[in-house]
Amino acid sequence: MTLAEDVNNISNFVAHEQVRLTSDAKETQHYDTIVLCVSAIFHCAETLFHALQQRGSDLTSTVVLCGGIGHSTPHLYSAVAKNPRYAHLAKQINGLPEAQVMEKILDACFSGDKVRDSGVKVLVEDKSTNCGANATETKKLLQKHGLLLASGSNVLIIQDPTMSLRTKMSFEKAFEGDEVVFEACPTFVPKVTEQEGTLRFEEGEGVTEGELWDMDRFLGLILGEIVRLKDDETQAMDREEKASSGMLMCLTQCWRRMRDWRSLSRRRDSN
Repeated sequence: MTLAEDVNNISNFVAHEQVRLTSDAKETQHYDTIVLCVSAIFHCAETLFHALQQRGSDLTSTVVLCGGIGHSTPHLYSAVAKNPRYAHLAKQINGLPEAQVMEKILDACFSGDKVRDSGVKVLVEDKSTNCGANATETKKLLQKHGLLLASGSNVLIIQDPTMSLRTKMSFEKAFEGDEVVFEACPTFVPKVTEQEGTLRFEEGEGVTEGELWDMDRFLGLILGEIVRLKDDETQAMDREEKASSGMLMCLTQCWRRMRDWRSLSRRRDSN
């Protein structure tokens, strides 16, 4: 197995794509709530906002923009400042929680008022700083607004593909016993190719390499996800009917080869 295949196997696992969101007005799927966990990868938010512009309340009744101020927030500020479409907001968003940053982008660039006028309630959850808190704080916010999710409610979780599986699991844990159906929508699954010992992102799905992570940061993120999921990954695969000792062994081997390659690459680059 090649290094690129190792990376893509891990990337596919942690992205856990269950839904591909579309802006097609003919699409009939409706979600009771859509939760957008804010990140510096704008493809996630843009996919949702374009769909809301086209479908409004036919897509969902409630959107929760989720994210406080944490260790990744500076990456969001930097991404806004570097993006030609959003750079004019850079001074306004400095120091704001991530959810408030994304609300400003929605309002300034994606007709947020028209989305609300269509019947979509937009809530801002601006306290959480990790996946677990994303889930618990979202539940508190929905309860505060009297938006209790009834048994059988369907909720779409839009999250950075490096954290999509773990975030979905966090919501399932927070709403345990409520019989709410959660589906993961990373909006795209990152893939890489290897050229002369160097990894590069494959461009496509409306995503360009310049809009993504630094490669070393990306590798660090997905390697870290496997460590965080270690205690629950078998349970996660069981729940999605993917359990097999062969898959678990394959992921572990991919993780070890990636870790060793990244360590060697970083030592080489530092010399």
